[in-house]
Amino acid sequence: MVVISGEGKILLVKHRKGPRQYWVLPGGRLEYGETFQECAVRELKEETGLDVRVDKMVFVSEAIAPDRSRHIVNVYLTAHITGGVMKLGNEPVLAGVDFVPVKDLEQVTLYPPVGRQILESLEEGFSGDIQYLGNLWV
Repeated sequence: MVVISGEGKILLVKHRKGPRQYWVLPGGRLEYGETFQECAVRELKEETGLDVRVDKMVFVSEAIAPDRSRHIVNVYLTAHITGGVMKLGNEPVLAGVDFVPVKDLEQVTLYPPVGRQILESLEEGFSGDIQYLGNLWV
């Protein structure tokens, strides 16, 4: 998952599952043999049309289903845009891509629910150590 912010806004991708729609940070699953950074660059291009350069790893979280049927590990990286033209990728789950005001992060439906952590870290310029955010299954 990639955090790209500037001018008071953050890049988010809208997903749809049936009638539900919600926001996520852009990103996705690793391909075999791919590094976190390579995955971030590829996924950003696929989902948003933007080229990015990864800056640093900032968070790690998990999502463990209560019945233990799924265990997802999310790695969060910061990056900055180096080129490309913003356009929505063609994956069926994608419903939108936009720069959302950072101040709205705690009000939008964001999965995993990391709005507060992003806001706090943005204020500090992501200057601290990598944070483990725990199990964020919702």
